[in-house]
Amino acid sequence: MTQTSATSRGFTRPIRKTVATFACLVALASAPLPAFAGTLTGTYMLTPARLATGFSVRVLGGSPVTGEFKTVSGKMTLDQNHPEKSRVVVKVDLTSVHTNNDKVTGFLKSSAMFDVANYPVATFQSTRVQITGQNTADVEGVLNLRGQQKRTKLSVTITDGKANGQVGFEVSGGFFRSLYGMEAGLPIYADKVNLTISGTGSRT
Repeated sequence: MTQTSATSRGFTRPIRKTVATFACLVALASAPLPAFAGTLTGTYMLTPARLATGFSVRVLGGSPVTGEFKTVSGKMTLDQNHPEKSRVVVKVDLTSVHTNNDKVTGFLKSSAMFDVANYPVATFQSTRVQITGQNTADVEGVLNLRGQQKRTKLSVTITDGKANGQVGFEVSGGFFRSLYGMEAGLPIYADKVNLTISGTGSRT
């Protein structure tokens, strides 16, 4: 959904080189990994406890609808020597959608919107990563939602990299809900759904 930005001072060259790999992790799919001593090879987990995933939709003449997905998880397998073999998949449990209004939450779960009874899970898998700065990258990928697969793009910022196999990050992006058959409320409620994700990925 939207764009976020962050600056970080004192990033060492090895930390900068992890951007492509991490972008792959957050965006989900195969992409070239930086040449970095082989230490990035392995399996990384994304757990709900370490992820905060929010969304917002603009409302004509009013305050935006905001909420969160409480259960987002994923797994990435990175191969430093053979980056084409790297794979990442992130899953969003749509039944975990939550807002501060029970009626709005119920509507989002209904057949008019996410239709969680038939499509309880959404996935995103990356297909291309482009480095845009010292600690930023754009990630293109495929969002599978309500049985439809559409391309979208995320922007990733590395906020912290640690030698213990943990990486902090922020992600922003979005999608147009009408492409997935969610046209209810247009144009009062905007077509664009904005996403913001922050968290930490850990190597197992």
